[in-house]
Amino acid sequence: MKKKIKQYNINRTVKSTTAEHSGIVLEANKPLSQSMLWSLQTDFFANQGPEAWIKGIVPQYITTNPYIANLYAKTVFGYCRDYITRTDLDKDTTIYIMELASGVGRFTYTFLKRFLHIIENSSLKGFKFKYIVTDFSEKNIEYWLNHSFLKPYFDSGILDCATFDIAVDEQLQLRNSGEVLTKANLKNPLILIANYTFDSLPQDSFYVSKEKIFEGLITVTSPESKIDPEDKSILAGLDYYYTDKEIQGNDYYEDNDFNDILLYYKNHLEDTAFSIPIMALRCISRLKKVFKDDIVLISADKGYKNEKAMLNNSHPFLSKHGCISMTVNFHSIEQYFKNLGGKAIHSIYEHENVNMSLFLLSNSTHAFVETTMAYNDIIESIGPDDFYIIKKAFVPLSESLETKQILTFLRYTVWDARTFQECYNILLERIDTEENFPLEELIIVMNKVWEHYFPIGEEGDLAYYIGSMLSYVGYDSQALRFFEYSYEFYGASAEIYYKIALCSYNLSQIEKALEYTLKSLTLDPSFEESRTMEILIQDILRGN
Repeated sequence: MKKKIKQYNINRTVKSTTAEHSGIVLEANKPLSQSMLWSLQTDFFANQGPEAWIKGIVPQYITTNPYIANLYAKTVFGYCRDYITRTDLDKDTTIYIMELASGVGRFTYTFLKRFLHIIENSSLKGFKFKYIVTDFSEKNIEYWLNHSFLKPYFDSGILDCATFDIAVDEQLQLRNSGEVLTKANLKNPLILIANYTFDSLPQDSFYVSKEKIFEGLITVTSPESKIDPEDKSILAGLDYYYTDKEIQGNDYYEDNDFNDILLYYKNHLEDTAFSIPIMALRCISRLKKVFKDDIVLISADKGYKNEKAMLNNSHPFLSKHGCISMTVNFHSIEQYFKNLGGKAIHSIYEHENVNMSLFLLSNSTHAFVETTMAYNDIIESIGPDDFYIIKKAFVPLSESLETKQILTFLRYTVWDARTFQECYNILLERIDTEENFPLEELIIVMNKVWEHYFPIGEEGDLAYYIGSMLSYVGYDSQALRFFEYSYEFYGASAEIYYKIALCSYNLSQIEKALEYTLKSLTLDPSFEESRTMEILIQDILRGN
């Protein structure tokens, strides 16, 4: 077979397929999963820590919003209902929910909000579970432990955290309780969550032609031209291309379960490339052994779920958005679970942005009726990809909608903060102009939005927006609380000190109003509103 060479320039939106390439070779003909790019990836996340999400370098919204968290909570609740009917398990011991590569912790918080709400209002009240938030980055772990919104969950024991390197770790040592989770001391299944995780892990690429299989070896180059100094991504200035090399034999991987997947594609595909999320599979393999082949995996990521989507593919394009990401072959994960006696459930609809899949493996004969029913109810109605499509369509139309319709949609989103901020100005303008404006309902919605929001100090200060609207309609006591949240997560400024002073003044807390007015003027002596406020307060104190 003629050797195929495909070159993709990651700095262009259109992939180049020419065999011509130039530049300095940084590494040549490496299996994709062993490329130097993944070391750069690891360094990126270790060095950035929470800043990768706070600064918006790495996307997260589609897999951390309250709508998807609610879907996961319902699915996990269904699994828990199945769990309590099993006769082969110890109901007096804890069941663990583990989140891989949890990043900044936003999904963790929102999931716990929804899951605890469901549990506490069901027959499973008192159910013993522990949520384990994990990452390999110590900066992320320190961030969780010091975040005021997660502290109550850590203090209660419902939440714990652990350093977990997806590449190598086989056990978990919980940071708070000190527990070490090993095969010897675990009796119950694992509920595993992986969102926007597998797409950022090392994968391998292969090519099938005429019942022969080739590995796609990557060569990474650096062009001689000057690199754009504004491009802060891992792949800034780097190009790459693939060279196909025929694989001999059926033992490419160390695990025959992985080799069986390659053999399947060798026999079922023709003249197409496909990827294997090898690090994800190795991680699942280690965890299933620790939890005695009893595991449910729920994952949302950009990926494909059937062989049809794999036809006429080239070797994978590496997306860059700060970090590296690749489309995930969920079909290969399905093959892995099925070969072990498990099953997979995918959305019945084609997705545009994110695929959500569920994988089940158990050493029991349980049918998992409740799990399947809960998950099917999600994927046959409005799943996370559908929600994102609807939300994008809604926002441009919101100005033409009635206020009641906007508030109704905010409830439908499970009180999504981003949607609220996108409608904020419309709602603010209507408070004074609309007859019979539903103010009480708006206040309820704002409090619900905040309840389901995990602040990280990102662009768009939600607490400030809510506080400003509450202050505008005369709810200064509530507004004060939100301005204090704004101060906690965004730091001191002349403006936020003034807002706290203004609410305190309206609440007749004159000494506090003066304190924060002076703080405001210390930061900015020319801040006009605070100068005016100081004069008003001094007049009151003088008895004028």
